[in-house]
Amino acid sequence: MTASRTVRADVLVVGGGMAGAMAALSARAAGCEVALVRRAPGATALSSGAVGVAPDLSALPGDPLSWRRGPVESARRLARQRPGHPYAAVGEGLVLLPDALDFAVRALDPLLAPMLERPRFLATPTGEVVAAATCQRAAEPGDLLAVAGPLAVAGLRGHLGFDAALVADGLGRHAGRGGPEVRELEVDLPGLDPWARPHELARALEPPGEAERLGERLRAALANGARGAAAVLLPPVLGLSPAARVPERVAAAAGVPVAETLSDVPSVPGLRLQAALEARLARAGVTVLAGELRAAGGAPGDRVEVGEAAILAGSWVLATGRFLGGGLVRHGALAERAMGLPVEAAEGRDAGVHLSGRPATSLTVRDRRAPQPLLSAGLRVDPSLRPLDGRGRPVHPRLFAAGALVGGHEHASDGSGLGVAILTGWLAGRAAAARG
Repeated sequence: MTASRTVRADVLVVGGGMAGAMAALSARAAGCEVALVRRAPGATALSSGAVGVAPDLSALPGDPLSWRRGPVESARRLARQRPGHPYAAVGEGLVLLPDALDFAVRALDPLLAPMLERPRFLATPTGEVVAAATCQRAAEPGDLLAVAGPLAVAGLRGHLGFDAALVADGLGRHAGRGGPEVRELEVDLPGLDPWARPHELARALEPPGEAERLGERLRAALANGARGAAAVLLPPVLGLSPAARVPERVAAAAGVPVAETLSDVPSVPGLRLQAALEARLARAGVTVLAGELRAAGGAPGDRVEVGEAAILAGSWVLATGRFLGGGLVRHGALAERAMGLPVEAAEGRDAGVHLSGRPATSLTVRDRRAPQPLLSAGLRVDPSLRPLDGRGRPVHPRLFAAGALVGGHEHASDGSGLGVAILTGWLAGRAAAARG
């Protein structure tokens, strides 16, 4: 296909999730012209609403509220204990984690709540408690250490996707150990479609009067069954657009702060986050192209094509994700999709590109709590986030990687997924800008 136009940029970012957006925005903040190529939303659009940076490994098992270290110190500890983790791979760049997180919060204002010195403790739809560095503002009033009184968990009568009793039972186990007293109630919302999908419920609450109607029904339910509640937890459906101010409108009508729990998939908070990233890229003047870049044999500075456009950029950042985002594929062996870069896996003390050729089943273990080599596979990088070849040398001086594509961590389960995406994306964008 012959390109109908040519896009010239200082930095090309491949991938439009959190890591790719942070790379593009940080390079743009450095004064660069930036082009971003994305195929479709990936793992970012499935995120729960929490921004995990690192778990507090010193917290007592089963008692997450017994925290001892904040998110930044926990990330430093994680880097010391797991030398293959991206937090360790960036070396001295880890000291800039607070700056990267602050950049993300400001870039996505008003979606994200400000950082605290301590973790925020948030409820899941199954009643578990998750520690997060920050979260979306819709979940902020539900921080268990910030609720100054009884917490009411409110289900919507007829809504089959949320079990208020299950959530209340799980959270109630932490009462007396730093958590609030928990009560359960149900809100009758006439006209509610029990089969409505989460995003349909979220959208239905945005028109004028709808959030207020829920708030009035909630006020009545509180008066009958949970008088004196200091805050209310609702299902994670409080609007798709932060501009609709659904949580604030519900709270004003109910007369009490309201929050949503974190989400499972499909995730309204994830869709919210992806939309916020896309809007921020547009406001920043990043050229966004939809399509797939395949640059096997190419390198930064070369002309590459995406759809009907040709792109020329001096520096590239790969932030294509792992399996869900399509950054890694398996054709006999694990391979990086865009450029065919070598993929490394680690099993115990053995690590290297040679493991990526083994059958996928041999890179998984039965115990789900044990390390899973397949799920931590990815690119090996130097402290500047430049991908390395099989001999440990940078593939190209102006090629960088970020996010889940960087190996050494199980981003979906070790509590550092979005933290790694934010830090490595921000650092890679800055490095690409400096070399572009």
